[in-house]
Order: sequence, then structure tokens, then C-alpha cells
Amino acid sequence: MAFLPYDQDVVIQLRGMREFPLAPSIAEAERLAVKIERAIEEATAGGIRDLQVLVTPDGVVLTGCCPTYHLKQKAQHAALKFVAGNLENEIEVTWRR
Repeated sequence: MAFLPYDQDVVIQLRGMREFPLAPSIAEAERLAVKIERAIEEATAGGIRDLQVLVTPDGVVLTGCCPTYHLKQKAQHAALKFVAGNLENEIEVTWRR
């Protein structure tokens, strides 16, 4: 079996363009982001609005909005299970009136 430089199971498709596979490091980052997002959604019962997980070479950044500090903390604890490096929790706590 020949070595494939790209990950064949993670493919991006742009509008009107053909599909192309992602580089292995990018594909791994995408998989990790999806795992973290799912864990946070499960731990907070979908309580984080506009949740985004950004995986960088330095660590992971969480962004979004939630109504309580408790949900923000639950999101952080869910993400910590997957993060070996730095974790920046930039989820904003906003109260709706």
C-alpha cells in the first residue's frame, strides 16, 4: 500500500469546485474539534450558543455565549478531557433580560 500524503476520509468540497482531501495534520485538528464540540454539547445540553472550537498548534480555543458561569465551566471541563496543551475558554457569559 502506497503512502498517501493526505487523509482520504476527511474531504473538503468548495462550491463549484472538485473535492480534495485535507493534509493529515489539518484532518486530525478537524476531528479533535468535532470531538470536543460533541462533548461540550453533551455536557451542557446544548447550552452554549454559537459554540466554536478552534484547534491550533498551541492548544484549543473555545468561543460562544452562554447564560451562566456554571455552563462555561462545564464546557471547559468537557474540553479538558481531550486537550493536552493550552485551553483558552473565551466563552462569553451573557444574561438575557
